[in-house]
Amino acid sequence: MEFYLSINGEKVGPVGVFKISEWLETEKVTPETKGWHRDLDSWKPLREISALDTVIERHATAQESEEDADDNSEQVIHAKEIIRESKERDPSWQGPPPLPEVADPGGVAGVRREVRPFIRFWARMFDYTLIYTAVFLFAGVDIPRPEEGLTFLENFERSMEAAQSAEAITFAKILIVSLIAWHVLEAFLIHIFGTTPGKALFGIRVVTVTGDRLAVFLSLTRSFFVYVFGMGLFLSILPIIGMTFSFFRLMATGNCLWDQQLKLRVESCQLSFARIVLAIFLFFGILLLQVL
Repeated sequence: MEFYLSINGEKVGPVGVFKISEWLETEKVTPETKGWHRDLDSWKPLREISALDTVIERHATAQESEEDADDNSEQVIHAKEIIRESKERDPSWQGPPPLPEVADPGGVAGVRREVRPFIRFWARMFDYTLIYTAVFLFAGVDIPRPEEGLTFLENFERSMEAAQSAEAITFAKILIVSLIAWHVLEAFLIHIFGTTPGKALFGIRVVTVTGDRLAVFLSLTRSFFVYVFGMGLFLSILPIIGMTFSFFRLMATGNCLWDQQLKLRVESCQLSFARIVLAIFLFFGILLLQVL
């Protein structure tokens, strides 16, 4: 099971039970930290989430042992005196206020989720279409057009024969190298602007969980993960398998594998009608360049 946490007003996650246990030990979070998982209707303190009962009990036992060992220390005694005096002055005093609520990652209570797999898919396809068109125009490959009087199978056979020509093989090699080079360029675009042409068209930005720009190495690592796990090194049918896996994982967990492991966040805005029309127009415009 994966959890989201509210840390200093920022949504962090998804994370697993072991990571939460580690953060409790290092005091990055406390049992009062707000958490959420898909079976909950709202954010709750970690101590009230039944799936974390074992972790919270273990943490409480460790805390009691530490408190017993340090109970006579001057710092603990001084802290207890401050709390006692505060309560005497104001009996209603209950300590620090609770953490502010943050946007619900699961989309409950009508909050829009950031998970938009189809939009993210078309943003990536737009970038790849740009690369394909640029290589196509540069290489000057002649694609056989359907001839009148021939059946569909006959035209298909002509296309297959053309695909096995030396010119087509050279074009394929140039295209693969260009796509690999694109992933390097994509990393620098995300590092500098937080987006790419396709992502900008569809209102998508990639940032850290704190909303900052990605460092160069982090951005390069993300692009490498996308190239290997998302696009399957562009080998045979591996890109289809990689994109299908990423799509369903994004739907199930709210994050792609690389963004979860690198602790990144993908932000998206609501698409206006004008932006949708612009995206369709640009897609067809790019495709027309290959025909003219």
